Amino acid sequence: MATAYHVVHYRSFVQPTGETRRLEELCRAILSQHDSNGIALWNRVVDRVQKLDSTGSRQLVLNKVADLSSAVFGEVCLVDTAGLQALLRLRRSTVELSDKTKAEVFDLDERKAPDGSQFLRGMAYWLSIGNHLFYVKTQSMMPDHIRGYFDWLLKSHPKGVPRGSELVLQAEFDKSQVPRDIGDIRTLRVKGNATRSYKVDTVDEEEKVSRAVRTARKVADRFVEFQQALPIVRALLGSARTESLVESLGPEEYLTVDASVKVRGRRTEESKANMRNLANDMADLTDATVQIEGRDGKLSDGDAILRTTMPFDLPHEGSNLLDFNNVADQLQEVYARYVKDGKLPI
Repeated sequence: MATAYHVVHYRSFVQPTGETRRLEELCRAILSQHDSNGIALWNRVVDRVQKLDSTGSRQLVLNKVADLSSAVFGEVCLVDTAGLQALLRLRRSTVELSDKTKAEVFDLDERKAPDGSQFLRGMAYWLSIGNHLFYVKTQSMMPDHIRGYFDWLLKSHPKGVPRGSELVLQAEFDKSQVPRDIGDIRTLRVKGNATRSYKVDTVDEEEKVSRAVRTARKVADRFVEFQQALPIVRALLGSARTESLVESLGPEEYLTVDASVKVRGRRTEESKANMRNLANDMADLTDATVQIEGRDGKLSDGDAILRTTMPFDLPHEGSNLLDFNNVADQLQEVYARYVKDGKLPI
């Protein structure tokens, strides 16, 4: 069976003022509510659709969703009802591309989704257990989509939270690295290239193919890291010296930058909040180690953000989807590990 490796992200749900129910309880209560016909939201998929624009052409759909007794688990689909999909048609033609060039090419085309279907642009699989939220995202699904959907789900349905409440999904730092709370965040550092966000592996894969995949991924990682480093190097050295440095690099060399953001002096409540938000944003980076220093401690041994990479079964080789039941099992396994390691409370 083919498998795909994805990063499992973690968030902690901060209960709004006056709210005593945990995220898992809120999800279960909202999905169990009945409409005027006595049908629960579990059985009304059209009422689980969030429109992302005024035309409704982009939507988030809570498709499969299940009560696992100990948790609530579901998949959110990012769909496009009006977009086009580019296709490479294997029909050859000879075209004039410049004054000097005529070339044989394949034709390009764009197609709308067939009637009764929509293009799937991204997926997120999530598990809510207590006030803990674990999720895996694929394709063009972004963390803002996931947060936005929960904000809509919890506020737009009865038995949820008041519309004026602030939804906070806080990135938790690895508490097992320090014996106490690190206090207000003062320094955030992004260092090096850490965990891969995605790779594909299949059973019975030949070693030479595996080696080629790993090599291609390594080259791609270096290219991304190089491109991200260039603006910072230009800011420090100027364009002329940067170009000179780039031209001097050998075939096995590439630029990388360790960057840090620090706040010194008397802190304001706004700056503290913004640093927490920035830490949350950094938690979504998958190609770097995030190190955090607070007033009362430092998280510097490895990645301070709670996240890990897990293998997930695919319905079939080459699929862009993950096996629903397997993802549920794997996310519960991550939760159990974190609890056992003392990184999360039960």
